[in-house]
This record gives sequence, structure tokens and C-alpha cells, in this order.
Amino acid sequence: MFNRNEDISQDLFHHYQIQPAELIKVDSYYLFWQRNRVYFVVPVSQYKEEELQEMKKLSDYMQSLGDLSVATFVQNTQGYFVSRMANSNHALFRCNRQYERNKSIGEEFAIFHARGKKYAEDVVELNRIGQWKTLWEKRLEQLERFWQSKVNSHPENYFEQIFVESFPYYLGLTENAIQYVVDTELDTKPELVDAATICHQKLNIRHLKSIYHAKIPVEWTYDHFSRDLAEVIREHYFEYGDQCMEHILTFLYGYEKRSPLSSFSWRLLYARLIFPVHYFETVEGYYLTKTDDERKQREHELIYHLETAEKYEQFLGTFFEKIGLPVEKLGIRELSWLKK
Repeated sequence: MFNRNEDISQDLFHHYQIQPAELIKVDSYYLFWQRNRVYFVVPVSQYKEEELQEMKKLSDYMQSLGDLSVATFVQNTQGYFVSRMANSNHALFRCNRQYERNKSIGEEFAIFHARGKKYAEDVVELNRIGQWKTLWEKRLEQLERFWQSKVNSHPENYFEQIFVESFPYYLGLTENAIQYVVDTELDTKPELVDAATICHQKLNIRHLKSIYHAKIPVEWTYDHFSRDLAEVIREHYFEYGDQCMEHILTFLYGYEKRSPLSSFSWRLLYARLIFPVHYFETVEGYYLTKTDDERKQREHELIYHLETAEKYEQFLGTFFEKIGLPVEKLGIRELSWLKK
């Protein structure tokens, strides 16, 4: 976890006149502390300039509202916000956060989302509001084409064999999620609380803890807040297993204490839980990895997901009941095949 990278250190001095005492590698970031502030060196080659500009505007806005957990772009000595470090484009972020966390994760994100909803400018590049159906269909079509090619060429190893066998089930689950979004948008009217806000592409609490709960703009998107809630719930489910409901209820209680959910919110959250993003990430991740160890890890993940697929169905089928949500009163439709 801890390692010194001379290239990054030299480039930091060259571009920012900063000499970190120690660089810490966390996921794809390097971080270091200086004068009680935490800095993050973040790869940004995958982002367009327009996306980075929107990220900067959003982070400046959130910091202007007093959100000390938001990391902001640091300008280099040439006046730019992107620098060439270790042979690729990076941005340096600084987080001024130096205080004790005195709120639950649920409360913290309810406040974060409430602030994000007040952002007045148009968001174009990072906007995903109302696009789930299209994005999920596109992702499904891409994986289906890939699956078909593996069926035609015959699986080369055990991973491909179980991928080929399992895909039709997850195709059906994804189609259910897409239809649920379509029905939600037809049947349920969004309320004021459902305004678009700053969210994470994929909120991960374990990752958040590893970066001292800093909120880094390259991880953001602009969407319905249920996106973040669903991913925290999914993470709790896979991390805590049979004990997950206690953690899920604590998280939702903290969030609703600050910002109650509408029927529309609950339905979007549920659609996102039905969408098997964990399956997509495992399969896509397998073919993107560069080492045998990483591929083996993805294979273990896929085996786990297949062995526990029925249990996840049960979780989905009893979710509203376990959180005590009056589905009939709120007009929330459940999927009958999950209630078996």
C-alpha cells in the first residue's frame, strides 16, 4: 500500500514546487499530507477537457458552500489544472478537511446531495439524469455481442464457460431493471426532492474511507441521488451478507433524517438494485485486467455471484418489507417473480 514513486515526486516538484515527504498509493491515486491538508494525484487522461471544466466548476461551487470534504483542483506553476506526470495526464487535488466527522454517512450524503441540487448552471458533460434506460441498454448490447462471439468461438477457459452459461440469466435481470425504470417514469411523478444533484459514478464507502472521506470531483456525475444510495446498499449487501440489513437501515435512517425519499426515489433506487452492475463489472473487469492474478480474482468473484444469485433475488424480493416501507400506500410496484 505504501510506496514511494520517484517519477511522481519529481513531477510534483517540477509542476507545483511541492516536495511530499511520503507518497501513499491508494487505488489509482497517490496521496500525501502537507500542512494538515491532504493532496491527491489523480490520473485524468480518460476525461475530456469539457468534463474536467465541469468538475472544477462543481467542486468550486461545493467548496463555496462550506463543504470541507470536497477536494478542489490545484493550479500548477504554469497556471493549468492538468499536468504531465509519470507519462500521463494527472490533476492535483487538495482537501482542506481537518475536522472530526460527527455525522453518519447517510446524513453526510443527504447534506451533500441537498447542496448539489442548488447548483444553478447547466451540467452537460457529466449529466446522466433520465439516461439510465439508454445507458443500460447500450451496456447490455455490448456485452451481449461479446457473449455471442464467445458462444460462436466456444469458451477457452473456465471463466468463459461460466460467463457463457450465466449471461442469459443476467440479460433477463437487466431487462427487468430497464423495464422498471420505464414504468417508474411513466407511473410516478418526480417531486422536488428528485431534482438532479452531484452524485458519484459509483459510490464506494470502503474506497471513501481509504481517502479520508474526501470527495474527489473526477469520481462525480450529475444524476438522481438514488444512484449513490443504491450503490451503498449494494456494497453493504456484499460486504455484510446476512447482517447487511442493520447497516442498510442505519444508512437509510441517517439519510432520511435529513432528506426523506419520495415514491419516485424509492422506485429508482430499486431499479438500480435490480440492475446487476456487479455482474457487468466482474465480466468487463476480467477482460480488462493485465495479470493472471487479477483474472483469477475476477473468476472467484463471478463464481461467488453465481453461487449467491438466488440469495440476491431473495434480498431484492424482501427489500421493501425489511426496511418497513408501505409499498401499497406509496404506490410502489414490486416484481412478482422476486416474491416467490
